[in-house]
Amino acid sequence: MLTVLTGLLTSLSYATSDMLSQNVARATRPLTQMVWILITGAGLVVPVTLVVRGLPNDGEWGGAGLAALAGVLYFFALFCLFQGLRAGDLGLVSALTSLQGAYVAVAVIALGEPVTPLLAGALVLCAVGAVLTSVEGRARTTRGAPWAFAAGLVFAGVMLCYNYSDIDWLSQAAISRSVSLAITLPVALLTGGVALPARLRPRAVGAGVLELAGVLLLTITFALGPAAVAGVTTTQFGTFAVVLGVVLLHERPKPNQWVGISAAILGVSLLALLV
Repeated sequence: MLTVLTGLLTSLSYATSDMLSQNVARATRPLTQMVWILITGAGLVVPVTLVVRGLPNDGEWGGAGLAALAGVLYFFALFCLFQGLRAGDLGLVSALTSLQGAYVAVAVIALGEPVTPLLAGALVLCAVGAVLTSVEGRARTTRGAPWAFAAGLVFAGVMLCYNYSDIDWLSQAAISRSVSLAITLPVALLTGGVALPARLRPRAVGAGVLELAGVLLLTITFALGPAAVAGVTTTQFGTFAVVLGVVLLHERPKPNQWVGISAAILGVSLLALLV
């Protein structure tokens, strides 16, 4: 029961963070919101890591390098996600970004994982969902889909880096966020600055706190186990995003997009059970 609760809270944290970030990115620009997200996260996790874990030792530099690579990829993934949220609906973009689970599954298969009928069916569901949610029409809800696909693909790379890094999760989070911030801050300063109107700052900081909370809850969920339950519950941020989009943002996906979003979420949930 506790695993289910923390897993669903993980998904809710990510979905709510995306909703707040969408509002800020639309009022300013994605790079500015990225700086505020990363400063908030790094400002909280780096000091704690230095006190609790210290610097990596001689045998951990390989894992630290993968965490740093994850930070580079995270910059591009977050940029694509915010560009998608700026252009498209929250539910659509989050559902397509959650296909990162499918991309990881394909990578695992390419590395030698056997393909079972259930695994193949989950991948087909993800593919069908992606097509249905991206069908162009008169509704504006398909805007942002290419950015969401790109975000999911790069986030899959981040997940693989974390998976193969042999250092603890706290150090991974501190290193990756520090690297992401080191890239984002100068790019943002050179292309327009990082200032936010006072009315947007609470939302920007709140999104950063919720994003970091999602990482912490994710780790706790997998520590509690079992992994199958943790995997399914922590991949439901697409579901929460659809609900938040419809209830709070008055988004109205087309019928084919409802089917596509549902198929994508079901496929990702199955993959979380299998991979």
